[in-house]
Amino acid sequence: MATGATATYSFSTLSPFLTESLGISTSGIGLILSGLYVVAATSSGAIGRLADRWDPVRVIVVGALCSLLASIALASTFGWPGLVVTLLLGGLAMAASNPGSNGMIAHRIPPGSRAFATGIKQSGATGAGLVLAFALPPLAVLAGWHIAALAAGAIPILAIVTVIALRAAPPKELSPDRHPESEVVNSRWLGWLAAYALLLGVATGVCNGFYVLYSTERLGFSAITGGAVFGVFALASVMARVVWARLSERGVRPAVLLQLIAGLGACSAVMCVLALIYPWMIWASAAVGGATIVGWNALGMVTIMQNVPRRSVGVSAARMLRGFFIGLAVGPFLFGSIVQATTYSVGWVLQGVVLVLAVVAAMIFGRSLSSATRSSDDSGGPDDNVD
Repeated sequence: MATGATATYSFSTLSPFLTESLGISTSGIGLILSGLYVVAATSSGAIGRLADRWDPVRVIVVGALCSLLASIALASTFGWPGLVVTLLLGGLAMAASNPGSNGMIAHRIPPGSRAFATGIKQSGATGAGLVLAFALPPLAVLAGWHIAALAAGAIPILAIVTVIALRAAPPKELSPDRHPESEVVNSRWLGWLAAYALLLGVATGVCNGFYVLYSTERLGFSAITGGAVFGVFALASVMARVVWARLSERGVRPAVLLQLIAGLGACSAVMCVLALIYPWMIWASAAVGGATIVGWNALGMVTIMQNVPRRSVGVSAARMLRGFFIGLAVGPFLFGSIVQATTYSVGWVLQGVVLVLAVVAAMIFGRSLSSATRSSDDSGGPDDNVD
């Protein structure tokens, strides 16, 4: 999971250096991140189908190789051509990380243990953000941002070595699934979960792209301190992904948790506006935003693995992730354009409105899932794959 996020967090944490060295505007940073997410969105469906047919290890390794090449491309760039190559490779790496890792869990870990495993593996993405936020800005100050970008390639290298070394472990023999693939993939509840993912994607893309720039451009923080703000955001999300998944495993309804996540996320957007008056509030916003806006992802994955057959996990997760990636693509570009034309405050208000809409989407998702569960019970009992 860390490999899929390496390019995104490299861009985010190094954004003050990129704007100064390459002359990229705030909207330009948003455009780069949006391009990366567009690649991830357009390729996620095909990669999800491959993950259902291939050995998941192969998908993970190919994605990690794309991540490594993206780090090399960013480190060697001096203009837009290199940035385009970076976003193409980074987008493919991001699209591959979830289907491959979900396949590993669905095929190797029995029901009852998947929620915790999913929380752990989803924390890898924001764990990469935590490491890069604290490591890259100081390294860029000392050795230059090109060296810092290249150093980020250590994450995919470590992932490739680890996955290949552990590949020999035999998968567990799990009981077969019952429900047909089309019945689940076309479910109404999955469509609303994808809509929720789109809205949270908009909010996540804004945080990923602009926490550091906002801290340095408007709050007067240094690049290193701005990176530390993003580090708090990443640290909170690492812990939250495990906690949200664990709460789901213990019986708390996913829809309730998703509503709580979006509501608290809207509060973090308000804190960003207040940070113009009370700069310390950006730290609180980063903590709350990381625990909610980014922390939801593990819960979404757990919900899918609890309610679809194993053979449909990849394509079902890809449907949700397609919505998430579209949101990630729209968020940075829209926010950057708004900031360029107006102020940061207007952008943060927009983020808050999006998160309020996500609360509504979560409510409808909950009703749809409850209806689908009742229909499943009436027609023959719960699926073997439900935790």
